[in-house]
Amino acid sequence: MPILKNARHELFAQNLARGMTQRAAYYAAGYRASKQMAWRTAQQPEIVARVSELREKAARRFEVTMDGLIERAEAARLLAMNTEQPAAAVGAIKEMGVLTGLRVEKRDNTIRPVRQLTDDELTLIALSGTPPLIEDLVAEEDEEEEELLPN
Repeated sequence: MPILKNARHELFAQNLARGMTQRAAYYAAGYRASKQMAWRTAQQPEIVARVSELREKAARRFEVTMDGLIERAEAARLLAMNTEQPAAAVGAIKEMGVLTGLRVEKRDNTIRPVRQLTDDELTLIALSGTPPLIEDLVAEEDEEEEELLPN
């Protein structure tokens, strides 16, 4: 399936394929954060098909590379332990965490909501497949909404 014609839907599908929640992916695609609308959009057949396609493509691309890197990191960890170099073993363990996505080295805090990005920036993001990380922004918006609710 080719890239979706609606740029926001494409970005939404890419965000879902990367593992974002429906609400965060919806917000990152430039929509107002809404659980219900995010869910409805995620159920659309063209979105479901595109997310599936993106995940399959990523699985094919990373399967050998990811497994190979993790195996090499484990071999380095074992070697470090056998040669009594615990610092090197810790480094290998950290690397395995980064490779599996369980450990984040550095977080980019220069994120802007999609509605503040230019058309050129949105196009670049859609073509490069690198969405902005907005989980923190969604969390902040949730906190603001909770503060406005009556007790």
